[in-house]
Amino acid sequence: PSSSKKKTHVDFLPQIDKSGFGAIVLDHGVARIDNCIPKTTTSDLLAYVNSQLETSLAEVSDNSTPQLSRFANVLAKKNRWDMLLPLEESPEIMSALRSLLARGTILGATIESILGPDAELYELASLISDPGSEPQVLHPDFPYQDTLPPALTCFVSLQDILPSMGPTTFLPRSANAAYHEDLKQRLWDLHSTDGVIATAPNVLSCLKAGDVSLYNPMTLHCGGANRSEVRRCLFYFSFRNPVLDPSTEGASLRPELKERGLTLRSLRKVLEK
Repeated sequence: PSSSKKKTHVDFLPQIDKSGFGAIVLDHGVARIDNCIPKTTTSDLLAYVNSQLETSLAEVSDNSTPQLSRFANVLAKKNRWDMLLPLEESPEIMSALRSLLARGTILGATIESILGPDAELYELASLISDPGSEPQVLHPDFPYQDTLPPALTCFVSLQDILPSMGPTTFLPRSANAAYHEDLKQRLWDLHSTDGVIATAPNVLSCLKAGDVSLYNPMTLHCGGANRSEVRRCLFYFSFRNPVLDPSTEGASLRPELKERGLTLRSLRKVLEK
């Protein structure tokens, strides 16, 4: 039975949000934070992701590993993958996460200021878009709910992203009931000139290597078509609001990591070892 007590998100802690990016995420639904990891770290992680994609595809192809242990579902599947990543077995991932989430980092403090140190690791993966991939439809990652925010997702660019590579488009301030209801109506008429989406401002996320987009996953967004000759790779992870029911169904997270129930606090301890 559902509780009669309404769940609310943990209190925003502006004293931790010294950079001000947490306040931007709460207001706009998305914030860009530049130079979060060194270029050498991004290039090492990019090489690892490319190698891991070949390994994961081979493991699934020869039936040695279940597909859901290596890949999550992704919209517009042609030439596009949502590849689940390991943790300790990859020095490249560990190094990147230390730069991003260790105590004293801007990104780590921003996440903690909104969700607290007990936010649950919900996703750890890479979004890969090869040349010829089609654009995604506009979508949120979480349905609208008045508990804000249900999670925070961080896209980390592993290369300089050009407009032709199909960067993510975000609609700032769209994590609300009006935008979500308009999107439902547009499933029947995507070209309608009515509603809030028709005139909504949008932001094309042309990140440089090492830059991140941190967003409320109720914010409407979509990946673009890759019309370049270059593979586009994003490393990403998300943390879920600890007041939500602890289900990881649908999360882009390897089964063995789901079982561990890592939080921002406990993940930092793993990274410090």
